[in-house]
This record gives sequence, C-alpha cells and structure tokens, in this order.
Amino acid sequence: MIGTAAVARAVSDYMHRRPGETLTLAPLWQTLSQHAKAGTCHHRGTCPIVTASPIVLNEHQEVLMLGAGRGTVRIPEARFEDGWDTLAEAASMLARALGVHELWTQPGCEDPVQLHAARADAQDGERMRVAARYLFRTHAGLCHFAPGAPQTWVPLAHADIELFTRINSLIAEVPR
Repeated sequence: MIGTAAVARAVSDYMHRRPGETLTLAPLWQTLSQHAKAGTCHHRGTCPIVTASPIVLNEHQEVLMLGAGRGTVRIPEARFEDGWDTLAEAASMLARALGVHELWTQPGCEDPVQLHAARADAQDGERMRVAARYLFRTHAGLCHFAPGAPQTWVPLAHADIELFTRINSLIAEVPR
C-alpha cells in the first residue's frame, strides 16, 4: 500500500521542481504533515484525496481518455489499492488495466509531470482531489480495448492545454 511517506516524498520533490505550484498544493502538504506527526488520520473524511493518473501518449501525440457520458472525456485516474507501492506503479497499473499493455516511461519523466489539484467528485464531499499524473508512451496499435469500452484517443492539445504545454516542454528537454 502506498504510504503517507511515499506521497509526501513525491509532493515535496514536485514542489521543489515547481515552486509556483506550492500554494495550490499547501492543503495537501499540511495534511500529509499532520498524518506523519499523528501516525494516522484524524480528519474524518476531509483529507485531500490523492489519486494516480497515467498520461498515456501515443505516436500521434494523442492522449488516452475515458468517456464520461454525454460526449465528455476525462483523463483516467484511480485511488490506491493494496499491492501498489508507489504512485508511478499505481499509474502504470491503471494504464495496463485499461488495455495499454505495452507502455514505457518517457525518458527524463520518471517523476509526476503534474500534480493536478481540483475539487473532489460530489460523492467524496467538499474536499480537494490531487491527481499525480505520470507520463507514459505507447503505440496506438499495441493497445487492446474491449469492444464498447470507454477508452478513446484525443489530441493532447484538446484534452488539457496546461498539460499539453508542460508535456511539450518536457519532451523538448529530453535528449534524443
């Protein structure tokens, strides 16, 4: 199971690389600190929810998305399950569960490319949700989606412009 220490380490490393996002992530950082000091959670369902999210990019610069009904799509993400030791492993396992069996980490992008903070879904109450997004590459022809499955490929620029800008800058930095 992914522990508080592993999440805190990932958040700390991320905030050092992206100090401009520290204020947005402050509630999560404060909660992780309180959990570490207390040794457990005493917040009664108000803690930020941390999820893992694979950003699966194919050779056409399209990102794997899930249909969410009425023509809307969203980047896949999942809460942690037993057996996952790291956020990156959780993101990779989610991608594999969605039918992306042949994937690899983008060289130079082993850490989260984004900690996406947003409001939690309605069923989770009034709290923050933070998706640790990891970049993976694949070839579209190697993906096997079940008939009628909600997976679809969307041009990255249409999926999330902030993520598009960030990924383009990361890919440009990687030596070829």
